Amino acid sequence: MEFKSILFADTGMEVEKAMPAFFQDLQLDYITGIINNLTGDYQASQYYYTFPSDLELVKYRQQVFKDLEDKGLQQAVKDFCVRMQKSRHSYLLSLECEDNTRAAGYHLEAALLYWEALEGFGQYLGDFTPVSDGINSLREYVLKHIKECVESGFSKAATGAREIFSQMRFYMAVNGSGITITGREDAGTAGGSAEKNYLEELAGLLGVNGNNIEEMVTLKDIFPNVMELSYLENALVKLLKRSSPEVFSEIEGFYKNYPDFYSKELLQFEEEVQFYLGFLSFRDRTVSHGYNLDMPDVTSGGDFSGNGIYDIALAWKSADRNYKVVPNDFSFNTEPSFFVVTGPNQGGKTTFARSMGQAVYFSIMGLPANALSLTVPLFKGIMTHFEAEEKIQSNSGKLKEEIDRLAPMMKQDNGYQFVILNELFTTATTNDALVMGREVMEHFLGKDCYGIYVTHIQELAEETDRIISLVAQAGDGADRVRTYKMVRMEAQGYGYSESLVKKFGLAYEDILRTFC
Repeated sequence: MEFKSILFADTGMEVEKAMPAFFQDLQLDYITGIINNLTGDYQASQYYYTFPSDLELVKYRQQVFKDLEDKGLQQAVKDFCVRMQKSRHSYLLSLECEDNTRAAGYHLEAALLYWEALEGFGQYLGDFTPVSDGINSLREYVLKHIKECVESGFSKAATGAREIFSQMRFYMAVNGSGITITGREDAGTAGGSAEKNYLEELAGLLGVNGNNIEEMVTLKDIFPNVMELSYLENALVKLLKRSSPEVFSEIEGFYKNYPDFYSKELLQFEEEVQFYLGFLSFRDRTVSHGYNLDMPDVTSGGDFSGNGIYDIALAWKSADRNYKVVPNDFSFNTEPSFFVVTGPNQGGKTTFARSMGQAVYFSIMGLPANALSLTVPLFKGIMTHFEAEEKIQSNSGKLKEEIDRLAPMMKQDNGYQFVILNELFTTATTNDALVMGREVMEHFLGKDCYGIYVTHIQELAEETDRIISLVAQAGDGADRVRTYKMVRMEAQGYGYSESLVKKFGLAYEDILRTFC
């Protein structure tokens, strides 16, 4: 395989720039924000917005991730990226410089850093045996590119220019009678006095009186900024170009002969590999919080089940508290079907739905997912509709807003999506919500979608071949404490409000005692 992209292989896929609609509902904006922060100066967020095009690409990513779990390879990639950052910084300075000599110097520095990055990376990859097609094709490409750099004369020209420049030495002595430039270390001594005294010329370039040494000492802003040469630097460069013209000729010659030396593929690799490096750091920190992220089995269809699935956003938000997120197990039918989740308020229904969406998302992206074990079909996408507050400035009611948000989802032509519906039609009458809820599920089932419907309407959970009832559990005691466990069973008609009434002292006998 010819190396093109460490994320998209040779598919030619383009990166989506806009955040997907489901990100906020599943709190993936929060999660990918953490991951992005772990990549340092890179911006990796956009690479989390685009689903792989097929199962082959998902497997490609999973294998690359497995290779990058090797600590040695990880460090080699990070070292390469650090040198590339420094190289690109110098290269940008060379483009912004108006002074040709200065620009040529930055250009040479960028080229040398690039060559060092290539040599170091190539040396490690030459001894590394990849398991993935992605890292293997990258290895072959880097070694081939290094060979081309040698054959084209790029590496010899860059290192040669550096060698000539490094051999240039000069000494500047300041004494009471003037400034002496010499090629020997004994400048200003009796021997050095025979050398040409540049005081008058240097003073003229600096615009000061060469006989007034005090004025020379009190010059301000000798090095104003990286881009702009100071008066002193300008003067020295002009003098040195006259005394060592071959050095500057070599540097400027390299600038003209090798204007573009970067590999487009490796520049892209440097950016795209942050997708993996950021997630590796994220996984390490998640594990340190006490939660696993394991590579799922993504298939073309069939089994859809998992063990120990949990809400990863909640896990991170609870990391500094004495609180452990409760995991759940699940198993769908082999045919497209819906979980209808009922149970008490604050029983973990929405958290469970969100954890399912997160697990499906990371699985499709070719990354480890928030579960102990997981098997997921390759869905074409994810669609969510979570309860939102009614907009005050809107002239329509909440029900109308919900329908307006739901309509585009139902009009999509794409089938085989994973759909999460959270507390739909809460402002409608129970009968209307029941009828509309059934219609919505039938619509998505007709498009071969799997999904979860969180609702307070127990009649929606009546089981069929394609409807599976899950109930959020509460303890059997008088307080009916929430366990946050989802159990496959018939929807229950328990009066969960009874426990809340007793908890807050609102039972009939409590009220009598208060007012009598």
